[in-house]
Amino acid sequence: MPITIADNFTMNETEEIGLSFEYLQQYKITRIECFRFDSDFAKKLQLGHERDDICGLIAISTNTGAVGLKEFAVPSKSLKCDLTMWAVLFQRIKGLTLKESMNYAQLKQEAWGPVRFELIESALMDLIEKIKIESKNNKEHRYFWDRAYLFEHAQAYISF
Repeated sequence: MPITIADNFTMNETEEIGLSFEYLQQYKITRIECFRFDSDFAKKLQLGHERDDICGLIAISTNTGAVGLKEFAVPSKSLKCDLTMWAVLFQRIKGLTLKESMNYAQLKQEAWGPVRFELIESALMDLIEKIKIESKNNKEHRYFWDRAYLFEHAQAYISF
């Protein structure tokens, strides 16, 4: 089920998710990574429904070390190009604040299509959830994830 975000993410909406506008402004997207899993690893994770689905993980990192993650399974027939060209549209959010990234994704929803939009939106929402945990605990958490393990099982890797 898609998560909807208003066209203009406002002060009231930031309060609804438990974070202030000013607080969200300190988080800037510094890296976007896309791992395409090999077929054995995708089967192990039980991603995808068809044999030729393209499965992987998108990771959105911020200047604070927080990382939003989202696994994906994209039907190969929905890709009209290779994964790099399909994911390159995400590079526009690099350097934007979290609020700006959410607004940009909302503006591009129609052009990106539902699969891309839901993927980036889910990764951003995962990032927000991790930031909420950090803010409630009043301490900094680094969200480490094992890149070496992901590289071992990646068929392709894209980084912006």
